[in-house]
Amino acid sequence: MLTFETLLIFFIFGALSGFLAGLFGIGGGIVLVPLFWILFSHMKIPENIAIKLSIATSLSVITMITLFTSGFHILKGKIKLEELIKLLVWIVPGVILGVSFSHLLPAYILKKLFAIVLLIIGIKILKGTRELKAKLEEKFLIPITVALSAFLSSLLGIGGGTIVNSILFSFSKMKVDKVVALASIISFINAFFGSITYMLLPATKVLDWQVGYVYLPAVILVTVGAIPGSRMGLKVLHRVNHLLLKRLFAILLVIVAIKLIFQ
Repeated sequence: MLTFETLLIFFIFGALSGFLAGLFGIGGGIVLVPLFWILFSHMKIPENIAIKLSIATSLSVITMITLFTSGFHILKGKIKLEELIKLLVWIVPGVILGVSFSHLLPAYILKKLFAIVLLIIGIKILKGTRELKAKLEEKFLIPITVALSAFLSSLLGIGGGTIVNSILFSFSKMKVDKVVALASIISFINAFFGSITYMLLPATKVLDWQVGYVYLPAVILVTVGAIPGSRMGLKVLHRVNHLLLKRLFAILLVIVAIKLIFQ
């Protein structure tokens, strides 16, 4: 089942997701989950298994991609290790709960949930960043935000950084660089614990080199493809009207979301 064409497609998926991440600052899971889903379905894998493979494999790719950026923020002292250890109390339960829901919910419900998240992100990009006047205490806001991002990350196969950015930029007084650092690190931790959990789940084996619900060849090739893709995205970002591109991408997300909702 693992052909040269399939390997090439995974590499292209990585290049595309990396390119869009570099160009729009959007997490790879938003792109990878639907792409994996289409390919696994095309490989005649039952839908209820294909969606779990897509989510788990996406999380493993995000783990690899965010490893270096999150490590950079930690080494630069943007986030202290003591803070991260305290946040694990909120991350781990959120991940376990998200994986549990993903494992139990029918594929069509997961599809609708993913579509709703795409729709929200697309609308948010179209509206632009608007700071709200309401500010909440960080000692309450950060744990809730982290737990929610962990839950949605493991449920839908996304990093969760967009969730962290959206909430903290709107309701906290944290500096921009610290929010970005926290979002990056939380994305890595969410994806890491999520992918490990999906690996340990009892899963119907439909592919060679499948560990739990994680498909290892896809993880490797997509990660390799994402490296040059992200660099290309960053280069294009500085040469074109990226505000227009972001809006076009947001419209695409909205269209895909609507199609998934009514499919």
